[in-house]
Amino acid sequence: MTFVSLETKWIVALVIAATPGFAWAQPTAATAPGAPKVTGSEHRNDALEDVDLLRLLDVEVSTATKTLETLDDAPAVVTAITAEEIRRWGYESVGEVLRHVIGFYLIDDHILPNAGVQGMTGGLGSESGGIKVMIDGRSVAFRTTSGNWLGTELIPLSAVKQIEIVRGPASALYGADAFLGVVNIITLSPDDIPFVDATGHVGLTKNNPSGRVDAVGGMFTDRFDMMLTAAATLDDRSGLEMPSESPAPRVPAYNEGRTVAENLRRSAAVLGSRLAFRDPDRGHHLIVSGYWSAFRRGGDFAQWAQLTGGTDRDGLPAGTVVNLQQHRVAVDGLLQLNREFALAVQGMYFQGGVLPGDRVDVAGGWYYIERRMSYRGVDANVELRWVPQDRFNVLLNLESVYDQEDLPSFRRVSKETGQTFGSPERERLSAELVDVGALLSANLKVLDPWLKLTGGVRYDHHSKYENQLTGRFGATSHLGKTVVAKLLYGSAFKAPSPYLLYAEPLVPGDVIGNDDLKSQVIHTVDAEVTWRPAASFSASTGVSYSRLNDKAEFVPRGINQTAQNVATQMSVIWATRAELRRGEDLGGYGSFETVYSTRDSGQVGYQAELVGPAMVAYPRWIARAGAYVKLPSPRSIPLELSTQGILVGPRRAADASILENGRSFDLPTYLWWNASLVARNLWVIPGHETTVALRAKNILGASGPDPGFSGFEYPLAPRELYVELRHRY
Repeated sequence: MTFVSLETKWIVALVIAATPGFAWAQPTAATAPGAPKVTGSEHRNDALEDVDLLRLLDVEVSTATKTLETLDDAPAVVTAITAEEIRRWGYESVGEVLRHVIGFYLIDDHILPNAGVQGMTGGLGSESGGIKVMIDGRSVAFRTTSGNWLGTELIPLSAVKQIEIVRGPASALYGADAFLGVVNIITLSPDDIPFVDATGHVGLTKNNPSGRVDAVGGMFTDRFDMMLTAAATLDDRSGLEMPSESPAPRVPAYNEGRTVAENLRRSAAVLGSRLAFRDPDRGHHLIVSGYWSAFRRGGDFAQWAQLTGGTDRDGLPAGTVVNLQQHRVAVDGLLQLNREFALAVQGMYFQGGVLPGDRVDVAGGWYYIERRMSYRGVDANVELRWVPQDRFNVLLNLESVYDQEDLPSFRRVSKETGQTFGSPERERLSAELVDVGALLSANLKVLDPWLKLTGGVRYDHHSKYENQLTGRFGATSHLGKTVVAKLLYGSAFKAPSPYLLYAEPLVPGDVIGNDDLKSQVIHTVDAEVTWRPAASFSASTGVSYSRLNDKAEFVPRGINQTAQNVATQMSVIWATRAELRRGEDLGGYGSFETVYSTRDSGQVGYQAELVGPAMVAYPRWIARAGAYVKLPSPRSIPLELSTQGILVGPRRAADASILENGRSFDLPTYLWWNASLVARNLWVIPGHETTVALRAKNILGASGPDPGFSGFEYPLAPRELYVELRHRY
C-alpha cells in the first residue's frame, strides 16, 4: 500500500470494459440494431432510450416494435416500481421502496439502512453492500464500505421514471458487487421531463418538526435534452428509546442512566444534472451527467458508543455525528454502426469521503475522534451488441474499474482544548484495487413465446483476488395464455470492501479489518410461476435456493469484532404474491414470504454452541398488503385513500447480542402501517397540476426493535405525520 497518483492510473482504468447495462441503461434516442429508425417522441422506446434493467435481463432487448419486454418475459425474478406507484404510496426514498418489496428486509440504525435479501444480511457496517444500486446502469456505491445510500441523498424521486429490482446474483451482467440483488433506478425519458415538478412537505417526526423538498426540471427537443434535479430533507428522530432487549449498550458516563436518544437529527441533500445531444437520424448520442450527494446524521445508535448526545459533565456539546459526501461525473457515447451492430462507450469518475463535521464521541466522554477516509477512481466500459434477427442477440462487454482508497485513519481531539493527543494519526496509506472484466451473453427465442433461453459468462481479473468466473442461465416459458414459468440460475462473486480489509478500531470493542479475507461466492437457483387470468389480476409463487461460500463479515472476537470468512450460509425462501387492479378506482396487493436459513457463525467452542447455526437478523416470515380506492368526492377534488401494512415475524438477535446476553433470544413480531389521503389533479392554477396529500407512517407507533450488531438493538423509525404539496408546471 503506497501513495499513488490517480492521473498515472487513468490508462489502467480506461481499459475498455463493460458491465451490461452501464452504457445501455443510459437514455438515448438511438435506434436499436435490427429495428427501423423513427423520429419524434417515439425515440424514448429505443434500445438505449428505455433499455433498462428489464431489457438487459431479457432475451429481447431490442425488438422490431421497440417495446419493453414484460415482467413475465424477463428471465429473472423482477419487481418494477413505477413513478405512479411511488407517488401513490408516498415513498420518499429508495429505502422506503425496498421495505415494501418482497424478498427484502431493511434494518435501520438511523444512519444508513442495511438491506437483507432472501434471508441473507451483511452484518455490522455493511450498509446494504450486498446489493448493487445503480442510477441508469451506473453504480452509486460509497466505495470504502461498498455500501449504498438509500435515503433522500441517493436521488430525487421526482426524477425517477421506474425502479427495477432483481432478487438474486447478477455478477454475470453487472460485475462483482451484484451479489444478492440489483436495484436499477431509471430516470425520466427526454419527453417526460417537465419544465418544473416540485414536491414539498412539512410535518412531524415523532414530536419534532420535519421538512422535505424534491424537484426536477428541464427541457427537450429531438436533438437535445437537459434535466436538473435536487432534493433535501431535514428531520429529527430524537426521543426514541434504547430498546429494553439491548444486553450491553455502551453509554458515556455523562449520560449514565439515560435511555432516550437526544442526538438523532438528520439532514441530507442531492443535486443531479443530465445533458444529452442526439442524432435521431443516425441513432448516435453523447450524454454527460453528474450527481453530488451528502448527509449528516446524529449517531445515538452508532456502533462506537450509544446515547452520546446532549452535553457532557463540563457542559460541552456532545454527540456522534456521521457526515459523508460523494460525487460522480459520467460521459456516455453511442455509435449506431448499422442495423445489426451498435457500440456504446462510457466513463465515470467517482470520489467520496468524510466531511469536516464528522465526529465520533466515545464512552469516556472527555474527547472525541475525527475520522479520515476517502476514495477516488474511474469506471470505464465498452459494449458491442449484435442483433442479427428478432429472435437472437449477442452482447460482448469489457469493463475496468480502478479504485484508489485512502485507508481509514483517525485522531483524538480534546473537547476542552481542541488539541489532538495520544497516539499519532495513522500514516496515510493508500490501496489500489483494480478489476477488469469481460462478458459474453446470448439470448435466443427457441419457440416464441413458448420458450426463451438466456445465458452468459463473465470473467474478472481482480488485482487482489485474481481470476473469477461467474455465469447466468435461464429459461422462460409461456404455458398457455395465462401461465408463465421461469427456471433460473445465477452466480456472483464479491470482493470484501476496503472497510472489511483495512478497518482500524476507533474505540475498544470496535471492528478490526483483515487483509487476508477471501472473496465471497454465491450460487442461486430460482423457480417461479405466474398466473394472469385477466388483465386486472395476477398471482405468482416461487422458491429460491442460495448457497453463499466464504461469507465475509465482522465476527465477535474477544472485546472486538474482527473481519473473517465464516464459511457458508444456506437459504431457502418461498414467496407468493397476488395483485388486483381496476384502473384508478380500486386496487390492492398481498404477499407472504417465509425463509429457512442456516450458517456457520465463525465462533468456536461454547460460543459456537451458544449462537448456533440459525439465521440471524432476517425475519422468519413477512406478510405485506396494500390497497387504494377512489373515494366519492366532487369532480373538481378527486380523492384517493391508500394504505399499506407490513407484518414482520420474529427476528433472531445478532451474535454480538446473544454473546453479551448469555443466551439466544428473538425480537418480537410487529406491524408497520402507513396511510395516505390524496387529492390529485387539482387545477388551482390553470394549466398547472397540483396534488395535496395528508400522509401518516408507522401509525401504530411500532418500536420493534430490530437486531443490532454491537451488543444493542435498534428502535424502529418513529411515527410520521405530514402534509405534502406537489405542483407541476
